[in-house]
Amino acid sequence: MEYGLPPAEETHEIVKVPGKPMVLVSQLSSSHLVKLRLDPRTEQVTGARAFALGAPDAMLHGLAVSARHPGRIWATHEGGNRLLLVDPRPDALDDAPRIEREIPVPGGGRGPHYVSEYGDMLWVTLKESHQVLALDHTRPGRYRLFEARPQPIFAAQHPVSGDFYVSQDSASSVLRIDPRSGRTAQIPVPAEQGSTPVGLVAGPGGVWVVLLGTARAGTGTFGRIGADGRIDWHRLRSPQGRAAGLLHLAFDPPGSVRGREPGVWLLGSSISSDAVQDVIVRVTFDPSWTRITGEEYAALPTQRCKAHRLLPLQNSVFATELTTATVAQLTGSGVCR
Repeated sequence: MEYGLPPAEETHEIVKVPGKPMVLVSQLSSSHLVKLRLDPRTEQVTGARAFALGAPDAMLHGLAVSARHPGRIWATHEGGNRLLLVDPRPDALDDAPRIEREIPVPGGGRGPHYVSEYGDMLWVTLKESHQVLALDHTRPGRYRLFEARPQPIFAAQHPVSGDFYVSQDSASSVLRIDPRSGRTAQIPVPAEQGSTPVGLVAGPGGVWVVLLGTARAGTGTFGRIGADGRIDWHRLRSPQGRAAGLLHLAFDPPGSVRGREPGVWLLGSSISSDAVQDVIVRVTFDPSWTRITGEEYAALPTQRCKAHRLLPLQNSVFATELTTATVAQLTGSGVCR
């Protein structure tokens, strides 16, 4: 299934409000936050409403669920250089979200793209100034800026070492940050594996990253960063996946009804090349997460949509389509409906 959203040139991030049948989507070109009401049983969308969250040139982008402020989300104004704490008011579709707090990006940083919360700290990638911001949201005067290469996209903390890793798509390199000492190091992506790291998330045993590739093709490559900073690379084996340009990845939420084998969701996107497919891939692993045991593919109904982000729920998976103002849903049966 594909669900049309209010028209916008760029439809970006997607998160679910914990404990509520509500999904939120950011539209950068209009600075709209779209509320999607779900059927609690089927997870199908039963209603959609868009609300302006700032001026259009504020460029609403990053979304992240807050644990410190239950029921709230963090968001970024990429054009307005602000971090927002938002009450999405998820109990009613027609209730407009409220901005409860705004934090200006300090230190001359520009272009907040992605935001994530780790206790009292927000980690934010600054796409325009090529920096990573670590900011104490309880005392915003306490912050650190780390220099990155163009362009920092995602940041995630390693579940074992505690280091932070940042994908840098224009540099084809991953930045490693020790938050205790402040030391940084660059991990270049080997040319034989591919190029352009974008999606990067914490997962079983490490931080996982995908490679988008070039304007000609992708390589269907993704990897897991170990506690020592070394990357174990994997490559899709199916003919459908060998040239996939992988933009994003995600893991099942706790309690998901999907198969017993451990696995990861990958999103192939046409964002860099119309020659590649917009596709959702389910990759299963052995219990050690070191060997691929299976691959399943579901092409999005609308191709050349520049598929952007993934959101696995209990019984289905959503994907945003950047250029078509659409959200696609893959059901538990393994088909896009």
